[in-house]
Amino acid sequence: MANCRVACKRVVLPGGRLVDGECCVEVTDGTITSISKDLESGGPDGSPLHKADLVVPGFVDIHNHGIGGSNDILENWANPDYTLSRLPSWGITSCLASVVFSKPHLVSDKVISSLTHSFGDTRHGAVLEGIHAEGPVINDWGALPQISTDISLSNFENLLSSLPNLKIMTISPHLESKRHYERLEALLRRNVVPALGHDKVASETEILGALRLAQSHGKRLHVTHCFNVSTFHHRNPGLVNFGLTSEFPRFEKYENLKPPTIELVGDLSHVHPLTLTTAVRARQASDIAFVTDAVQEPLPGQKVMYNGRRLEVSSDATRVVLSGTDTLAGSCSSLLQTFYFLVNNLGVSIGSAVQMLAETPARIAGIAGIGELSVGKRGDLLCFDADLRLMSTIVAGRVAYACS
Repeated sequence: MANCRVACKRVVLPGGRLVDGECCVEVTDGTITSISKDLESGGPDGSPLHKADLVVPGFVDIHNHGIGGSNDILENWANPDYTLSRLPSWGITSCLASVVFSKPHLVSDKVISSLTHSFGDTRHGAVLEGIHAEGPVINDWGALPQISTDISLSNFENLLSSLPNLKIMTISPHLESKRHYERLEALLRRNVVPALGHDKVASETEILGALRLAQSHGKRLHVTHCFNVSTFHHRNPGLVNFGLTSEFPRFEKYENLKPPTIELVGDLSHVHPLTLTTAVRARQASDIAFVTDAVQEPLPGQKVMYNGRRLEVSSDATRVVLSGTDTLAGSCSSLLQTFYFLVNNLGVSIGSAVQMLAETPARIAGIAGIGELSVGKRGDLLCFDADLRLMSTIVAGRVAYACS
């Protein structure tokens, strides 16, 4: 952790509030200690002064499979330094490691060991805050490896104990309803956020059962990459219908229930811009987290294996596809690109865009101390020039990326 001061003309404060007027953000020992009009050239210890037009909190990516470092995507997080050192150039200062299960109910020991030694390290790039487990109790696989989902409660509890710092787990309400939601309840008891997803057949009744259980625990559910591997229907509601709902109608079956929060992949390939517009207009910024769902860097033609399947980055570096086809298999888009899309193409305010990229995802995942510019939070800052170009990324007061 380090000390720094950043003088700027605009700053985004909690709640997506964009404030104009010269100010200085001071970070001491990695923590924000003041946001004031004091524009002196340095702090009492002579900490360096950086200058920017706009300062916002670092972006938080709660769904990221690692962007390289291995010949197989399943092993990307066995080499966390590769991804974490590169994410600051994407505007990302914190992330969750998204892991999947290539064998029944298992993540490789090498991945788990590497993650365990990397949590909370602020010295080498973005900070790894925990794990988002995508499965194994999911009904529709999409691009994920297909494994058995018939896992007993006792084995499920053992699995949860084997996943260090687990923050979110994607789980299918259709499968859970058959088990009386016992595994969902296990997540709630452990304060792991259940994210409903990978379920094209979940009925309204099955989804409502999950929401009621969460409500009885005083918790709120989430939806993994809304629109992807899920359905919308005008008469038979699916997960997407619930994801687009900001307030339930006044019928007894919805009484006292809160709609789930949602995450959206903003690479413009997983979800069409028209559909993203609909979602952003339908929900509040405090209910939406944009994620990368990244599996590779945007290197055109780059090839990688994924559990025996060969993938490659598309020629325009916008997505990852099954080699030799146009079948979508993953993302290689940054949250910085999503920020520009939201502001420049959807007309979303800078404050609301930042809220959906930093504050909301941190709150959804239950990660304290990040996602906002306020005293006491970690000094994770993005510094932009007057043309909204990223100048530098600061993690815990230390420059982790500087535009050349």
